[in-house]
Amino acid sequence: MAVEGFPTARGVGPVPDPPAETLRGLVLLHRRISGLAAAEDGPAAVTRLLAEQLGAVAAVVSADGSRTVLAAAAPETDDRRAAAVVRAEVAESRWERVLAGAARSGRAMRVPGRGTWVRVVVPVEVAGEVTAFLLAEEDPTHRSRSAALDGSAADDVLLLAAEHAATIVGVLLGRQRVLAAAAGQVRDDLVSGLLLGRARSAAEAAQWAEHVGLELAGTAYRVMVVVPDDGAEPVRVDLLTAARDRLARLVPDVRAVLRDRELVAVVPGAVDPAELSDRLAGGLVRGRGPWPVTITLGREVDDLAGLARSYDQARRTVDAARRLGRQGRLLRFEDLGVHRLLLQVPDPEDARVFAREVLGRLVDADSGRAGDLVRTLARYFREDGSPQRTAKALSVHPNTVGYRLRRAEELSGLVLDHYPDRLAAQVALEILGYMEDE
Repeated sequence: MAVEGFPTARGVGPVPDPPAETLRGLVLLHRRISGLAAAEDGPAAVTRLLAEQLGAVAAVVSADGSRTVLAAAAPETDDRRAAAVVRAEVAESRWERVLAGAARSGRAMRVPGRGTWVRVVVPVEVAGEVTAFLLAEEDPTHRSRSAALDGSAADDVLLLAAEHAATIVGVLLGRQRVLAAAAGQVRDDLVSGLLLGRARSAAEAAQWAEHVGLELAGTAYRVMVVVPDDGAEPVRVDLLTAARDRLARLVPDVRAVLRDRELVAVVPGAVDPAELSDRLAGGLVRGRGPWPVTITLGREVDDLAGLARSYDQARRTVDAARRLGRQGRLLRFEDLGVHRLLLQVPDPEDARVFAREVLGRLVDADSGRAGDLVRTLARYFREDGSPQRTAKALSVHPNTVGYRLRRAEELSGLVLDHYPDRLAAQVALEILGYMEDE
């Protein structure tokens, strides 16, 4: 492949029919190329045939902007070396213009090569979408044709062969896409089966885990659930798909599946959930703003049966986030504490009514001082009843803490020295969200 300067591409006009004496050679070459439509090694078989039959450098390059070399071959050169040469050339910025021009035109293009080299670029379509490009290049002064193609119209043979080869590559890539989609669906079904505990036996569950690449021997996992917040409803599918793609980049060995209105992932326990959640959710918003998703985690497990438990815990934690108004953040099942019991109350408003009854005028009052009293009481409970630590956490004098606690007792009717009152007050503050760490 030529690796020096590369002028802007120019389109190719109608290609004249090849001379009659070469038609048989072209037909034979086309048949050989067509015979590769079921080749197990895919595009690599096509590029090798072009290199062998035409003495050309041939390559298939992705059209996703990365210009990844999917296959490459050259005469008397191993495929790895050929791919390295092509990769170095297409990395040049000029190729962006060339490939973009070929994609827009939707047809083969002959572009000038270095010196006497002849170069052809052909878009490869799969289901009406340009997914790759076939590149072919040769030096006419060192052309080595098989006997079947002797006397052919030089440049036209390369162009016609490359066009047909691109068609076959499209068939191969389309087949690979279908097979990959089918394999992906099977993996998703097996992951879902493990999460829902649908295996008929431990042996069957182990087979499923092995098929999807889950190694639980000596490895801990936990189940993560990602759900869009209510405000993200119109973009739910796109958001979850984007979350799955981003998660796969952040944790290459993650097993993730889209289920109904959620993304479920089996995440290695070694991964820091807080850092992962922040990077995952942060990549789904433009600029700074609230998370468009809620992320929950079940407990860490080290056995297949535990995956279903961890998933159930993560799902219940989603319910908790919604009922407690804690959406748009990370919430672990083990962080729920007493809320795991409170979630059993059918109507969450019943729990809030109980909390307001316990705290009385302490939460009915709307003055700023009343708010200070509630926050002080919550901090007092978090500091295990220590006025000194409470004062330090709130940056106030211990006497101020004592005054606020007495005033809180007066407004609520609670007696904090009595265990039943302390328990009721702490549960009430949990229900109303005052016990969250600040």
